Amino acid sequence: MNLSSIRYLIRESFRNIWQNKLMAVASIGVLISCLLLTGGSYLVYANINHTFEWIDSQNVVVAFAKEDSTDAQLTVLEDKIKCITNVDTVEFVSKEQALLRYKDSMTDAVFEEMQGENNPYLDSFVVTFKDLSKFKDTIKQMDQIPEIEDIVYSEDTAKQLTNIRNIMLLASGCIILLLLVVSLFIIANTIKLTVYNRRLEISIMKSVGATNVFVRIPFIIEGIVLGVFSACLSYGIVFLVYSKLYDMVGRDIMGGLLEFSAVWHVMLLGFIALGVLTGIAGSAISMRRYLRDEGGISSVI
Repeated sequence: MNLSSIRYLIRESFRNIWQNKLMAVASIGVLISCLLLTGGSYLVYANINHTFEWIDSQNVVVAFAKEDSTDAQLTVLEDKIKCITNVDTVEFVSKEQALLRYKDSMTDAVFEEMQGENNPYLDSFVVTFKDLSKFKDTIKQMDQIPEIEDIVYSEDTAKQLTNIRNIMLLASGCIILLLLVVSLFIIANTIKLTVYNRRLEISIMKSVGATNVFVRIPFIIEGIVLGVFSACLSYGIVFLVYSKLYDMVGRDIMGGLLEFSAVWHVMLLGFIALGVLTGIAGSAISMRRYLRDEGGISSVI
């Protein structure tokens, strides 16, 4: 296929869009609706993941150092904890800091009595994990550190959080997949109407010797153009709506909403990819029947 043929096919694609403006608008409207639903489901998925990451960070483990540990021993202990692969953050809490945290729950006399050598608290490290599914194995590794006196944690909470998170993410993933299938079905049927509306033109092209590829290319290019245009509009709508929602409640809910800057590239590239692929697939599916069964001029006359 030479350059002039390519230019002709591209020109025909845009001419078809212009001559069938109503069908093009209908296709764009349907595709935008599907992309908005899919994008909204992805944002729900991302925010669920973000919320559970925040909950994970709140589900801490407290490792108490042995009594009368020196500063050097505490430094060694902190380094050993940090070396464990699944450990995310380690925060040192001195026994003086621990006493201050509970100052409001005791009288001034009791607080003064607990100062200095009478302080009953131990130096400790507040530890968070990267992956709660490895909770038990990580605790075993911490138990093997001789400088640790005791470890306080809630294993049942970690298990429950992991199970709930997996169920929620699986459900969100299934919803997104279902919406993609629905999007493809709706776009294929919408473009099928466009093809049916131009069946005379297709039949004439086939009757004068045009190959299936030559007939199909303008519709595929048309699907790509409509897909990219729909993707850009969908991205703009999602950005405006989500930004407004974030300004209203983004910091008020548990863990806060995920900032759009963290997912903008996934949303934009995902919308363009879905728009283009859906447009191409819809065009290809819609064209198959007419090229196979109704390609001649006799099927129209």
